[in-house]
Amino acid sequence: MSVSSHSRLRAPLAAGRLAVLAATCAGALAAAMPPARAQAVPAAANAQRSYQIPAGALADALTQFARSAGVILSFDPALVRGRHSEGLDGAYSVGAGFSRLLAGSGLQARAQSGNAWTLVPASSFEGGTTTLAPVTVSGMSDSALAPTVGYVAKASASATKTDTPLIETPQSVSVVTREQITEQGAQTLNQVLRYTAGVATETRGATATRLDQFSVRGFSASTYLDGLRVFGGRDALPQVDAYRLERVDVLKGPASVMYGQGGPGGVVNQVSKRPLEETLREVEVQVGNYDYRRANFDFGGPLDDEGKYLYRLVGSGYLSDGQVKDTKERRYFVAPAFTWKPNGDTTLTVLTNFQRDPDMGSYGSVSSMRTLQSAPDGIRLPADYYDGDANFEESDRKSYSLGYVLDHRFNDTFKASQSLRWTRSEARYRSIYGAMTNNYGYTDNTYLYQQRASIATDVDVGALTLDNNLQARFDTGAFAHTVLLGLDYQHVKTDTLSGFGTAPALDVMNPDNHQHIPVPAFSTDATSRQYQTGLYFQDQIRIDRLSVLLGGRYDWSRTVGETTTLATGRVAPSSLNAEAFSGRMGVIYNFDNGVAPYFSYSESFEPQSGTGWNNAPFKPIEGKQYEVGIKYQPPGSATMLTAAAFDIRRENMTTTDPDPTHVCGTAGGRCSIQAGELRTQGIELEAKTEPLRGLTLVAAYSLMDNEYSKAYPSVTGFNLKGKTPVGVPSQQASAWARYQLQEGPLAGLGVGGGVRYIGSSYADEANTLKVPSVTLFDLMLDYDLGRASPALKGMQVALNVQNLFDKEYIASCAGDSWCWYGYQRSIKASLRYRW
Repeated sequence: MSVSSHSRLRAPLAAGRLAVLAATCAGALAAAMPPARAQAVPAAANAQRSYQIPAGALADALTQFARSAGVILSFDPALVRGRHSEGLDGAYSVGAGFSRLLAGSGLQARAQSGNAWTLVPASSFEGGTTTLAPVTVSGMSDSALAPTVGYVAKASASATKTDTPLIETPQSVSVVTREQITEQGAQTLNQVLRYTAGVATETRGATATRLDQFSVRGFSASTYLDGLRVFGGRDALPQVDAYRLERVDVLKGPASVMYGQGGPGGVVNQVSKRPLEETLREVEVQVGNYDYRRANFDFGGPLDDEGKYLYRLVGSGYLSDGQVKDTKERRYFVAPAFTWKPNGDTTLTVLTNFQRDPDMGSYGSVSSMRTLQSAPDGIRLPADYYDGDANFEESDRKSYSLGYVLDHRFNDTFKASQSLRWTRSEARYRSIYGAMTNNYGYTDNTYLYQQRASIATDVDVGALTLDNNLQARFDTGAFAHTVLLGLDYQHVKTDTLSGFGTAPALDVMNPDNHQHIPVPAFSTDATSRQYQTGLYFQDQIRIDRLSVLLGGRYDWSRTVGETTTLATGRVAPSSLNAEAFSGRMGVIYNFDNGVAPYFSYSESFEPQSGTGWNNAPFKPIEGKQYEVGIKYQPPGSATMLTAAAFDIRRENMTTTDPDPTHVCGTAGGRCSIQAGELRTQGIELEAKTEPLRGLTLVAAYSLMDNEYSKAYPSVTGFNLKGKTPVGVPSQQASAWARYQLQEGPLAGLGVGGGVRYIGSSYADEANTLKVPSVTLFDLMLDYDLGRASPALKGMQVALNVQNLFDKEYIASCAGDSWCWYGYQRSIKASLRYRW
């Protein structure tokens, strides 16, 4: 790909008011900002600086060096493919540093005008001007799937399904890289997203850690893996371990044009570690409080001398006590991957995974009474309070997946891609849980005995997901197009056996969590089959610095099922058919100083079962977002700043029919109409930067006004209009910094820490009870032992502490009977060895 073609990847031109408005705003912003130079830091050819770049893939070493030196390096990717560098340690000029990194490679770096360098074969270095083959730009851009050096990703495929620079994407996308995941000690998706603007993580606190429960901009978001949706139902939903991931992309706002049915919160796309062209060997052991023990391994590299066959083998196992007493967590997984490159135009990558979670901790809760509210005796429930029963509790989940990604480039214009994954997930779940009552979940107003119930489920889910698309790049006059035409398909089969029963009330002052409670017999057998087919189109058009994104999609969704009452044999069939069109557009203007203002509009849909008056079927729930923002990426720098304001509406929610003569159902109840609406308006700020060598800074802030803007009844019939949904904080803020000492006796020592502010949220639907805000602190230390002794090269020790001051707090509530304590202090120490 050439520099010119790389820069023309994005976006359509829309005529009319939006383009005029965008250009007008852009001009004002550009005039208000000082012009930036084409490169971040002018570098004198003979000036020396100290560098510490580890051995590894030549492409990675060159990228890190160019970024640290403040230069722009261009090269043909084929020149460095499969090549290794011994790294760099010491003081060098730019030229000498390149020479050292390229030693033995048969390549040389050549200085161009200004701060630019090119990479050429040594044989072509002599003589006059060299005409380069198509180049990529290193040190200032990266691939949407390849490993990213540092915290600042420059591209993402999650928003457009094309390798698009974030600075040219007219919608908010946050990326958490592998390096950030590792250094922050994140081990679940919730922990990965803690420092991301607009994401409310760990809404179930330290319980229900088996599920990735969070919200984006006040709404639920769909979870994807490698661009394909993760299915499984509640009890059998597979959870991807963070050690498997190369990065996580968060696309904020409706995303049905690219992904089909889903809520208006957006998409969280987890990207798997993939086979590498350079050899990687890594083993790691971890220990921590709560008797935490874990071992990880990650191996990868070429299987042959030519680099046609690559592999990756990632695996892990851990066991730990849960924060809730008498509970445990266990997991082990292995994820093999294989890549075949028969030629320079075709790549086939096979991705597999086997995972078992034989113990998944507690799924219980605490009441707001004796936590948020004081009982008459003033006694508070502890953070390790267990409302279940250790003799009854059982949670065992198995998941298997097999899939592939096939890419083929026909010529300079056309490229095709196909992704497929088959997943099987099985779960066995038995639990005693606190029930909802009019007395805050207690049997009476003494608040001494918690009312409980029992549940038993066996769930089996099979899912096949497929996505095909054809990409074309071409010019029509001054318009540079990247057109995408795609067809995707989903088939999900879910079988659920379930039974419900009662359980003895629990004395909260003297809880007996080791009783002999009978498991309820299964009462229902439910089977569901879901099919979805979507046809989508997208055009990214660019004219000079103006980019426009246009997209549309049509979906056909069908769900059929039946529920059998086992006691009577009665079968209740159900079916749902829905069709919907989703649209999207955006415009962004890239100034040469790195400023990029943008505007976008996007839609989502969710099929909805049921009928209204005269058996009229309900239309899908629709989501609509208007977003305006600005991005700033100084050219050649490792910095990305974003600011966004948004308005999201979730429409067609069912509410009670105001006409009392409209009666539905055999019981003669009032019909429903689709008149409810939930609205979120807010702003987000996010910054990621590496201003100095060894220093990384991350900051995020979000402010939201989230309310039911039209009449909408609660489960109890309460009109929620004007109320805020439970568990959605109005404000959040976070900051993280890490610095690694570069020189002196402690060189190689990294020190970092973060602060997270989680604003207050409502605990009940009537908005009469609030969950207080909380501020939490995190800490990390790591040290490269190879800096102390050459014999220890490749070894690193690290310490991560979350909730440093052991703050006890309620994370959120879903009513006054169900609340959840947040994570208490977690301490983990690790030893990692790479060679």
